[in-house]
Amino acid sequence: MNALVVLALSYAAMAAVSLSMERHQEQVYGKAFPAMPLRLGGWALLAVALVPAVAAWGTSVGILAWLGFLTFGALGIGLQMTYAPRPVRWTAPAGALLGAVAWLLA
Repeated sequence: MNALVVLALSYAAMAAVSLSMERHQEQVYGKAFPAMPLRLGGWALLAVALVPAVAAWGTSVGILAWLGFLTFGALGIGLQMTYAPRPVRWTAPAGALLGAVAWLLA
C-alpha cells in the first residue's frame, strides 16, 4: 500500500512540475498562466511523497525507494505528455487524491 501512495504522489508531483513549463501548459490547456504555484506545489508534493517512504522502509531504504518511485512518476508523466497530454487535467489531481486517500487508509 505504501508503494502505491509514494507512486501516486510522485506522479502528481512530476505532473505539477512539468505543467509549470509554458510549453506543457499550452499542450494541456491551450494557454499559458503563472507557473509559480504549480512549481511550488510540485516541490511540496515531492517532499510529501518522501514521508510515507521513510515511514514505511526506514531512512536509507525509504530515500532510495522514493528516488525510484520519482523515476517511475517522471517516466509516466513524460510518456503521457508525449502521447496524450490533455488527460493530465484529471489524471494528476486523481493521482494526488489517490495517494492521499491511500495514505490515510494505510
